[in-house]
Amino acid sequence: MSFYKTVSLALIASTLSSCSITPQPIDAQSRLNTMLSDQTEIYSHQEPITQPLTFYDALARALKYNFDHRLTMMEKVLQDSQLEVATLNMLPRLAVDAGYMGRQSELASSSTNVTTRVQSLVPSTSQDTNRGVADLAFTWNLLDFGTSYFQAKQQADRILIAQERRRKVINNLVKEVLSAYWSTNIAERLLPQLIPVLAQAEEALKLSKAIGEDRLQPVVGVLEYQRSLLRVIAQLKKLRADLNSAKPKLAGLINVPMNSNFTLAHPEQTPEAPVLKSTPAELESMGLFFRPELREELYQERISRNEVWKELLKAMPGLTIPLSANWDSNSFLVHTTWLEASARTTFNLVNLVSAPKTWKTAQTQIEVAKTRRKALSIAAVVQINIGYQQYLKALDGYQSASELSNIDQSLFKAISNNTEVDAGSELDRIHAATSALASQLEKEQSLADVYTALGNIYASIGLDPASGIIEHVTVRTLSVQLEKTLNRWYAGDLPKLPEISTPPTQEAITE
Repeated sequence: MSFYKTVSLALIASTLSSCSITPQPIDAQSRLNTMLSDQTEIYSHQEPITQPLTFYDALARALKYNFDHRLTMMEKVLQDSQLEVATLNMLPRLAVDAGYMGRQSELASSSTNVTTRVQSLVPSTSQDTNRGVADLAFTWNLLDFGTSYFQAKQQADRILIAQERRRKVINNLVKEVLSAYWSTNIAERLLPQLIPVLAQAEEALKLSKAIGEDRLQPVVGVLEYQRSLLRVIAQLKKLRADLNSAKPKLAGLINVPMNSNFTLAHPEQTPEAPVLKSTPAELESMGLFFRPELREELYQERISRNEVWKELLKAMPGLTIPLSANWDSNSFLVHTTWLEASARTTFNLVNLVSAPKTWKTAQTQIEVAKTRRKALSIAAVVQINIGYQQYLKALDGYQSASELSNIDQSLFKAISNNTEVDAGSELDRIHAATSALASQLEKEQSLADVYTALGNIYASIGLDPASGIIEHVTVRTLSVQLEKTLNRWYAGDLPKLPEISTPPTQEAITE
């Protein structure tokens, strides 16, 4: 007996040890291969950049190739496939079952008289020791159908939620590309002018220090000149650092390699800042209507309502109707094939007891969805108003920077035309040139701030410039579509809300 116990324990131990799983980290070579593969695939299957990019080209490439946007599209495809599965779950169950059965000995039995306890029938069999069986069973459960129906409706709403999340990503891309594109555009146009001017300014600063040390000019004037020049130099260096980071950011948004040498299309003249014609109240209404997060909460509320119906169905009796075609090779049977049908009903009493609490929980989910939507509505209104004030601030800053740039440009021109040439006038010319470039950079950066503020407003409202399917559209075609849409927005022609239909009168209802 101990031998069998030992063997049994050994078998159990060997079985458990063979089923144990230990963590297996991915080896370095596999990680390296994955890294190289990802580096290749990230930038594959993209149209090459063959000409300088306009803003609309950059935005089109961001919408087509940015992986954040691609991820939302894949999530929608996933939700679509799950809807197909949920729809198929509403179909009745149709199953084919076939097999072979064999016994070592015959299935034989005898009978005993229940009164006398005497065997009344010699052992006999009515079944072959080896036989084949098969059946085709059709089963339809009314409760499962109802539950699957509401699950499919919930999944359909999840597809719409995926669409709204994709719209949110598009809103953010428009905002980020607006900011990065114009900053990169400024950098390409003005940074080449910045390097020599900075060099001249630093030389002028050294010369001014030498003049001050030699007491060739009044000390107060020399120090004021150095302080003013140092402030302008610091301002230029800060602007240079900000602009140098713009192109890598734009490259990431449009999914091109960081070291690529793509260029932007430069306008013949700096465009004027777009003027937003809508009032804050109008922007609030548009935001409450178009905002993706608010639409998502509407679908979440509808999902919660369908959850109420699902829980209600679980407390109902279930009706099952099975229908099957059967075959058995048993030679003792008179009929080896036959049809079988029945109807069964089940009532889970535990579900009936828990139904009130389940119903209350489902109703609470609806109220939570409503409250969350209202909270998001307040946050959206606040964000829209803050965005509007930031836009006004950016627009005012652009106008002030434009006036200051015009003054500095005129001052630099006047000093440059001065025929008197000496050390003092040369220092004044360098200071004027540095100030003029700094003012121009501030003006251009202020214009980029205006576009950034506009992008924030478009995103806070939830406006989507790309309509329809863009996966199979060329970059150029999408760019033209985006240009038409955004030019209308820049002109103040924002999308309109649908007209609210007049509710029917009491007379019309009674009729």
